[in-house]
Amino acid sequence: MNTLARNFSHTFRRFFTASVLNIIGLAIAFASFFVIMTQVDYDLNFNKGYKDYQNIYRVEVYPNDDNGWQTWMARPLCELISSSSPHIQALTIVSSFSGEVEYEINGHSFRETTLTGFGNFMETFQPEMIAGTADALNIERNILIPQSMAIRFFGSTDAVGKTIFEGKQADNRPLTIGGVYKDFPENSQIGNYIFLPLSPNDNKDNWRNWNYNCYFRTDGTLNPDELSKLVYKRMAELVPERVNATDDEDSSEFLHFTPIADVHFSKVDNKSASSRTTIYLLLCVSFLIVIIATINFMNFTLAETPMRVKSINTQKVLGATVGSLRISLISEAVLISIIAFGLSILILLTLRGSGMQDLVTADLDLMKHPILLASTFGISIVMGALAGLYPAYYVTSFPPALALKGSFGLSPKGRKLRTVLVCIQFFVAFMLIIAIGIMYTQSRYIRTTDYGYAKDAIVVGNMSWDAILQREAVVGELSRISGVEGVAFSQFILSSSDSYMGWGRGSDDKHIQFDVLPVDYRYLKVMGIRITEGRDFKPGDGDVYIFNEAARQKYPWMKVDQLATPGDFPVVGFCENIKYSTFRNDNDAQPMGFFIYGKAYADWGRWENFVNVRISAGTDKVEIIRSLQKAMEKFTPGHDFHFRFMDQVLDNAYRNELRFTKQILLFSLLAIVISIIGVFGLTMFESEYRRKEIGIRKIFGSTTGEILRMFNRRYLYILIGCFIVAAPFGWWIGQHWLEGFAERTPIRAWIFLTSFLLVTAITMITVTVQSWKNANENPANSIKTE
Repeated sequence: MNTLARNFSHTFRRFFTASVLNIIGLAIAFASFFVIMTQVDYDLNFNKGYKDYQNIYRVEVYPNDDNGWQTWMARPLCELISSSSPHIQALTIVSSFSGEVEYEINGHSFRETTLTGFGNFMETFQPEMIAGTADALNIERNILIPQSMAIRFFGSTDAVGKTIFEGKQADNRPLTIGGVYKDFPENSQIGNYIFLPLSPNDNKDNWRNWNYNCYFRTDGTLNPDELSKLVYKRMAELVPERVNATDDEDSSEFLHFTPIADVHFSKVDNKSASSRTTIYLLLCVSFLIVIIATINFMNFTLAETPMRVKSINTQKVLGATVGSLRISLISEAVLISIIAFGLSILILLTLRGSGMQDLVTADLDLMKHPILLASTFGISIVMGALAGLYPAYYVTSFPPALALKGSFGLSPKGRKLRTVLVCIQFFVAFMLIIAIGIMYTQSRYIRTTDYGYAKDAIVVGNMSWDAILQREAVVGELSRISGVEGVAFSQFILSSSDSYMGWGRGSDDKHIQFDVLPVDYRYLKVMGIRITEGRDFKPGDGDVYIFNEAARQKYPWMKVDQLATPGDFPVVGFCENIKYSTFRNDNDAQPMGFFIYGKAYADWGRWENFVNVRISAGTDKVEIIRSLQKAMEKFTPGHDFHFRFMDQVLDNAYRNELRFTKQILLFSLLAIVISIIGVFGLTMFESEYRRKEIGIRKIFGSTTGEILRMFNRRYLYILIGCFIVAAPFGWWIGQHWLEGFAERTPIRAWIFLTSFLLVTAITMITVTVQSWKNANENPANSIKTE
C-alpha cells in the first residue's frame, strides 16, 4: 500500500496536468452517468410501484368513429369488460380528465389535482393505507388523500374524519377524509391525487358518453385475446353501431389491454409519451461518455509510457516481478478512478440546487438512488481497471536491457492504438452534435412559426373560484393595467396539449368528430384569430360554434347560420386554421370548434379555468406579470395565479422533447470537452517526443507554420474520417426524434457542415496551442537535450 501511494504521488506530481485532466474528465463523466441513469431508471420502472403491477391493465378502444385508438370509454363498456371474465378481480372507472381543483381548508386555499371515479376505484391499484380504508370511496363525498398532502393540510397524517371544501367553504358541502394512503412513487400513472367518488348513477347504462378511462386487475391467469373476442361479440349484440363487424377476427381491432408497465410508452392519447428507443439511446450514450473518458484516461497513461519505462524496468532489474508491477500499475489507475468518483459526488451535491434538475424527471437526491450510486462506484472501479490494464501490460513488456536504453514514445503500435481511441472520441462528438443540430432546428421552428394567433402578445393565468364568480369585475380590473389590450376566458390554453375535449355529433350520414374549446365571446378578438366567413362571437351568444377551416373542408355540408348537424347547435362563423394543439398533430387537418356554453350546458359547472390577457408591444414582461398577479389578488388574496407567457406554455407542452434535447446537448458538450482533453494530452506528449525531429526540420529550413501544419494535418485526416462515419448515426438519432412530430422541418445540410467545422476548429486550435512552444524553440536546445 505504501509503495502504491508513493508511486501515485510521484506520478501525480510529475504528470500533474495530465493527472488533473484525467480526474476532471472521469469525474464529469461519472456525474453525467448518474444524472442520466436516474432518468433511465425513472422511465423503465414507470408504473412498477403498484402491488403486483404485472396483473394490472389499461383498456384502449377503437370505436367506430374518426378518433382512432383512444382510452375514452363509456361506463357500460367498462362494466361489460368486468362482467365478461371471472379472472378480473377489480375494476377502475375514472374520469378521463384529472385536473386541479381549488379547495378551502381551515381558511386556507389549495389547488390540488383531483381524480374522480365510481365506488372504490382504487381497489385495482391497492394503495398502502396509513389511516382509514380505501373502501371509504364507496361512501358519497368521502375522499382519500396521500400522506404528503395530509401533512401539508393538517400537519400530520391524523386526518381521517376531517373535512375540506371544494371551492369556498360558505358555498359548498364538506368532503370528508375517509383515508390517508402512502404516497405512490413519482413515476406512477395514478399519482398522489385527491380521490373523489362520483355519484353511482352518473352515466349508468349510457353508451353515448365516452368520458372515462378503464383499468382492471386480474388474478394473473387472464387471456387478453379471449377476453377481447368475448367483449367484442357482446358489444356487437348490444351496440352494433359502435363496432365495425360481427366476426371474431375483427375483435383485435376493437380492444387492446395494455399492461400498466407499458402505458408509459403508449402513444394512445399521449403523443408525447416516452419512447423505449429514446431511453435505450440515453442508456447507450451515458455509457459512451464513461467509455470515452476511460479511453482518455488510457491515452494519457499510454502517453506516459516512455517516461516511466526506464523506472519500471529498473525495478525489474532490482528483482520486482512482472505480475507485481502490473498489479501496482492497475491499482494506481483504479485509485485515480475512485478519486474521480469522489469528485463526481461533490459535483452532484454542489449542482443539486442548480438547473441540473431540469435535465431529468427524477429526483436527483443521492440517497434516493442507493443502488444506482453503488453501481456508479462499481463502474468507476471497473473502468479504472480497464484503463490501466493494457498500459500496465504494455509498459512491462519491454526487455529491461532495451528499455533502459531507448525511448518508445512513438512506437507504431502505441501510436496506432492512441489514434484509434481518439477516433472513438471524435465519432461520439460528431454524432451527438449533428443530432443536437437537428433538434435545435425543430425547436426553433416550433417557437418561430406562425401560429395563426398573437402568440407573442398573450399572457395566460389560472383562475381562482372567487375570480370565476366575478368575471366581469376581473375584466374591468385587468383592463385598467397599462399595456393590457384585452381580456378573455377559456377552458383550455391554446397550443398546450395534444388533445382537448372531443365531441362527436350527428348521425351516420352527417357525423362530425372534432376538438371543442369552450371560450367566452371576447376570446377570438383577444387572441387575434381571424374570421374567414360569418361573424365573430358577440355578447349574449350561447350554444353556438365557430369552426376552423379544417372542419369545413372535412365536413363540407356545414354552413354559416345553419346547424352543424341535425339536432346540434348553429354555426355562426368559420376561422383560419391555427396551431391550437401541439406540432405532434397536423393542425391544418384537424377539425376544431370554438364554442360558447349556453342554456344546454347550464349544469356543467364553471368552465373558466384560464384568463387570457393580450398586451401591447414593448410592454415590460416582468412588470406586467407582477401587475396582473397583484390585480388578481384583489379577488383571492395570497393566491398564485401563475401568469406566464406562451413561451412557457410551449416549454411545458414539449417538456419531454426539450428534456431529451438538453440531455443530448450535455453529452455533446462533454464529448467535445473530453475529446479535446484527449487531444491536449496527446499533442503535449507527442510534441515533446518529437522535439529532436522538430529541431532538425527547422535547421533544414522548415518554418513554424510548416511545423504546425505537420501536427494539424494528421488530426485533420482523423477528423474527416470520423465525420464520414459519424454523420449517418447523428442523422438517425435526429430523424428518430423528429418522428414524434407531424409538422417538422427538413434536415438541413448546414447542420452537418457546422458540426464538422466546430469540432475541427476546436481541435486545430488545441493542437496549435500545444505545439506552438516546441515549434518556436531554438533547434540547438531541442537537439542538445535529446
